[in-house]
Amino acid sequence: MFTTLLAPRILAPLLAVLVLSTGAPPARATPPQNRRAVELTYLKSAPGQREPLKQFIVRNWFAMDRIAVQQGLMRSFTVMDTGTDDGPWNVLVAVTYTDARGYDGIAEAFETIRRAHTPVLVEGKALRDLGAIVESKRVYEDIAEAHYP
Repeated sequence: MFTTLLAPRILAPLLAVLVLSTGAPPARATPPQNRRAVELTYLKSAPGQREPLKQFIVRNWFAMDRIAVQQGLMRSFTVMDTGTDDGPWNVLVAVTYTDARGYDGIAEAFETIRRAHTPVLVEGKALRDLGAIVESKRVYEDIAEAHYP
């Protein structure tokens, strides 16, 4: 009798929690507050082209990013590498934005910067000759002043 009477009362809420918690994460309608977006772009260089790929990024992407920083659209940018040509990726670009919206928050203004930029080849090569974007991810950085006074 105990299990017959209490089972629905215990199992129904538990089942509801399981069903509701196993769905897809909610869409990002509003960006998190007190955080900055950091866009990570993973690239794989063509064989022997890791350094020229990094030069291309600096002369092109970072030329535009410098202007974006001056305009207050971005906070910082950097390029790193694994020190080898091995692996699924070997160059990483990190761009930190001023808020949690990331590129979405500056797209229109950045497109103006992009249209004004004249691409610079490295050793006569464009990005497609030097490597390729493998993956992009957005992560969030806590704004220290807000989280760690």
